[in-house]
Amino acid sequence: MPKTTKKPILRKLWYKSSAMKIDPVVEEYNAGEDILRDQELIPYDVQGSLGYGKMLHRHGIITAKELEQLKKGLAEITKLYNAGKFVLTVEDEDCHTKIENYLVENYGEIGKKIHTARSRNDQILVTERLFMKDRLADMKKVALKLAKDLVDMAKKYEFMPMPGYTHMQKAMPTSVGTWYGAFAENLLDDIKMMIAISDTLVDQNPLGSGAGFGSPFAFDRDKLSADLGFKRTQSNVIYCHNSRGRIAGMTLEACIEIMLTLNKLACDLLFFTTQEFNFFHVPDNISTGSSIMPQKKNLDVCELIRGRTATVVACRNEMIMNYINKISGYHRDGQEIKRPLFLGLRYTKMSLEAMSVVIKNIVPNEEKLLDNMVPELFSAHKAFEMVKGGMSFRDAYREVGSHLKEIKIDKSSIVSMLKQSKHQGGVGNLGLDKLAKEIASLSK
Repeated sequence: MPKTTKKPILRKLWYKSSAMKIDPVVEEYNAGEDILRDQELIPYDVQGSLGYGKMLHRHGIITAKELEQLKKGLAEITKLYNAGKFVLTVEDEDCHTKIENYLVENYGEIGKKIHTARSRNDQILVTERLFMKDRLADMKKVALKLAKDLVDMAKKYEFMPMPGYTHMQKAMPTSVGTWYGAFAENLLDDIKMMIAISDTLVDQNPLGSGAGFGSPFAFDRDKLSADLGFKRTQSNVIYCHNSRGRIAGMTLEACIEIMLTLNKLACDLLFFTTQEFNFFHVPDNISTGSSIMPQKKNLDVCELIRGRTATVVACRNEMIMNYINKISGYHRDGQEIKRPLFLGLRYTKMSLEAMSVVIKNIVPNEEKLLDNMVPELFSAHKAFEMVKGGMSFRDAYREVGSHLKEIKIDKSSIVSMLKQSKHQGGVGNLGLDKLAKEIASLSK
């Protein structure tokens, strides 16, 4: 955690006189951990300040010269930030204060004017909103990459036989391609949900709502939204601030859906790579070992994805608990949603990236898979053959069930029976090209 110098400084945006001081213990408690998140938000605060400055210029509050000074000052801050030289301390309190103080110290009047009719309340709202937009756009790319990897594997192993399970028992035959394709389609649904949340809820501008009650200026907030790259303006000034935890919460809801998909995929992989199953070969580059047992090869990455799903769910729950039981308006403890928001977004993206590596490297063990394609798996198929010959299903069910030991299969007959499932979504008609086209369309 950044340490305070224990010397209160007189540069807080809310200081009214040189006589005002804040106890350093309180100062560190208020801002000490929060500025770690604010450090990441600096580029987005710069972006918001530039857009706001353009609006102030359009309304005659700052001159053309002052706007140019603002642009220059914000560009300097960006350059310093990228070089690791624009670093927050506890005394800065937040990224908004540090940026404004820099502008005042280096460019005078424009630094004093940039906060006209703006509050740190709507400043952090727009900063977080820009941050979420950016992070969700990055996550979309990573998620689509994993979806493509899954489709590629589904095509590669489209008709490699694999037992299907219900009630944890072998049930019916399926294929490795169907298994991979299931997760590709699942992930695509998650991505669509994430896009909907980003485009409909996150991509709206709250800046211009002030402290939550507007300001006596006829600002063109729609033009401000366009300058900032938002699709729309979030209108009601009170709702702008009441939505802070709600929209961030929906962002984490999108993360949860992705993590639930990754969780099931990780659980399947952990189950199917045990020595008892050995359906997949785990190469050394994605596994770990034991400090005491020389023979161990552990798929730790999937165990961590499994565990971090719970963490992302907990992040969402923490945000809900922060939101409830507050009256309308801004509350300082709203800053506490940054921690779960940042962590949930980071873990989700990392998990997507890690799973892509796993999927590209893990290899189905065809011999072991075939060994597990026991004749009983095909009992329903044998019953369906009788149905096609005119027998009622229930009579066919009883007939086959009474003679399970008489079912005979081999590799060619297995694949032949799998390909008979020509209905949409069956092994013989997975629609993988359609999935690939959908991924390509969403990637544009």
